[in-house]
Amino acid sequence: MNRKSFLKKFGTGAVALTTLQALPFQTAKAFQGQKWTSKNYAWVSNHNGTDDELRARLELMKNAGLDGILPSGNYEKWIRLSEEFELDVHAWFVTLQRGGDQWLIENHPEWFMVNRNGESSVTNPAYVDYYKWLCPTRPEAQEYILGKLDEILKLSEIKSVHLDYIRYPDVILPIQLQPGYGIVQDKEYPEYDYCFCDACRSKYEKLYGEDPMDLENPTEHETFSQFRYNQVTHLVNKIAMKVHDHGVKLTAAVFPTPDIARSLVRQNWPDWNLDAVFPMQYNHFYHKPVEWIGHAAAEARKELPATTEMYSGLFVPEMTPVEVSQAYEFAMENGANGICIFSDHSMTQEHWDFLSRVLLKG
Repeated sequence: MNRKSFLKKFGTGAVALTTLQALPFQTAKAFQGQKWTSKNYAWVSNHNGTDDELRARLELMKNAGLDGILPSGNYEKWIRLSEEFELDVHAWFVTLQRGGDQWLIENHPEWFMVNRNGESSVTNPAYVDYYKWLCPTRPEAQEYILGKLDEILKLSEIKSVHLDYIRYPDVILPIQLQPGYGIVQDKEYPEYDYCFCDACRSKYEKLYGEDPMDLENPTEHETFSQFRYNQVTHLVNKIAMKVHDHGVKLTAAVFPTPDIARSLVRQNWPDWNLDAVFPMQYNHFYHKPVEWIGHAAAEARKELPATTEMYSGLFVPEMTPVEVSQAYEFAMENGANGICIFSDHSMTQEHWDFLSRVLLKG
């Protein structure tokens, strides 16, 4: 079925555009006539279905006012189908968490992160079996990641490379998630604290004259904290040079605010050379009401360069339809350039209806 006949069957939609200045936290005025120019997206993790079934999903997104998708794979298929609906495609790329990369695990386990107990994330992954993480300090690991990007950059239709899992493993999980793993993390425990591999220890000792394993309290050691931030930042900025040389933008999914990102996953994303950042402002993960998304957006906007766009990530499975629309307004009133929903497959028709009311006002 081609675009013309498909649109005749399922209907057509409209598109919204971008930019807004940073503001202090504001209270959303839900459905009071405020309209913003924004760009809005959806992470796409479910690739199952026939072409027509995927077209139906794309049409729902188009009708609601979304501008593009961020698929985690099957890029060529999503590019082909999205062109029919004039939706941009951004290549969602899982970066340092390589639990599904069996070749890498079997051939180069020494490239993976090691916790403070000296346990490799290959043999003793934290939380779940797939939590196997490449160490950003290792030049070989960096080159491996850069090589993987070559496959994406061959696709000229891609609007951006979108980095995900570009961080360390969670030293502390968001409070909402801890009961599901049967743990209480009231401090930083060594089995969740990365990375203490040979490469990290050697580089840190060369720079600062001491082995991080010998630090009295590495979790509160400012220099070691900055060292870890810098390892990820260096990799991101190296990726940025490569991606930008191809005329493609670089974006990233990150933890919800700079402070939370630095504290929980050693991720100092305001220092990254990004064109846009997608903070995962999943309020339920932190036992927060939907209004917190506005606070998180304001905090993020405050630390970001003015030229870096910001799209607030929303976790739909924990949101009511009205909360999705309210979250958009809280984000926009506090400096966001739009939102990104996780994921389109979690949206009910009622979710789409409420979201379209705020995206397509006017």
